[in-house]
Amino acid sequence: MNLAIKELRRTPGRFLPVTSAMTLLVVLLTVLGGFLDGLELSQTGSYRAHEGKSWAFSAPSELQVRRSVIDANTRAELTDSEGVIAVGQLSQVTTTAGTEEAGLDADALRDVVFLGYELATGVLPEPPVEGVVVDQALSDLLAIDIGDDLLIGPNAEPLEITAFVNDVSQGSPTVWASTESWRAVLGVMATDLPPEGASQVLIIEADSSGVLAPAGVQIADTDEVIGALATVQQQSSTFSGIIGVTFVVTLIVVALFFALLTLERILQYAVLKAIGANTRDLLKTLVTQAAAISTVAVVVGIALSFIFIAFLPPDLPLRIEPYRLVVIAIGTLVTALLGSLFTFRRINRIDPAEAIG
Repeated sequence: MNLAIKELRRTPGRFLPVTSAMTLLVVLLTVLGGFLDGLELSQTGSYRAHEGKSWAFSAPSELQVRRSVIDANTRAELTDSEGVIAVGQLSQVTTTAGTEEAGLDADALRDVVFLGYELATGVLPEPPVEGVVVDQALSDLLAIDIGDDLLIGPNAEPLEITAFVNDVSQGSPTVWASTESWRAVLGVMATDLPPEGASQVLIIEADSSGVLAPAGVQIADTDEVIGALATVQQQSSTFSGIIGVTFVVTLIVVALFFALLTLERILQYAVLKAIGANTRDLLKTLVTQAAAISTVAVVVGIALSFIFIAFLPPDLPLRIEPYRLVVIAIGTLVTALLGSLFTFRRINRIDPAEAIG
């Protein structure tokens, strides 16, 4: 241990190349992780707004809101189920929104997901009797404020903005109205509506005993619903693959560095073995140095990542989540330690008599 620290202090330049390479890889991992989390969170805000509640879908829908239809009889059955506290409708449609001030030409309109809902959550207030609750992201795009009219759909139906909520985007900003207002607007738009009393899905608030699904209904929690989204699956698999490859590259970089370092130290290791050091002691030296190098790389790399991200356009879907930084830090440390262990066989084979001559 002392030998490892002393060498790091006396010859830091020897470790500078691998530390620099690992630092750049940490920057890459942090930015990639930020894009993965940013894309996923920007696609799932409307779902996460119902965290802690259960979702009821028609069985053939495969947990896809737009494919699902739940009729009034099923809602009544779920409402009467043991353990159920409240049941609310939730339906959505993709349309456009704009303002009179900005005009109604195509350049001034914004794509939105228009939702009708009934249950308040920790994020969403009670559905307004008249008007809409608007995603803060749309406020930034249209420069709107509470009390302004938001024009929904191709018929530009005016609905007063009653509140703003954060982090509820679904790829596009979201607009939330009561089920009655939602159906009224879609009726004017001549859009296909679920039958009277029906909705696409039901949001269920229940006690800890859970909910028993009636025939033809699939019950899922919010994480399961998010996991079933094709967009999230594709983005997650793509970025996770790239992040995995980056960790492999980190492992190779560390392994090659310590393999070369071991070649340079063969005579030194032979002398240490001759005076009583064993392979485990020498390996501890490399592991300690790998841990120190990776720690410096993580700290500097994450700091550089925040500086780099500050210069990126603010509209990019990039979010740095604390748990992602923890994963990167632990992954980098473990990768570095594994890379240093690749020298075990070479160190173990050093014969002091042969090496010293």
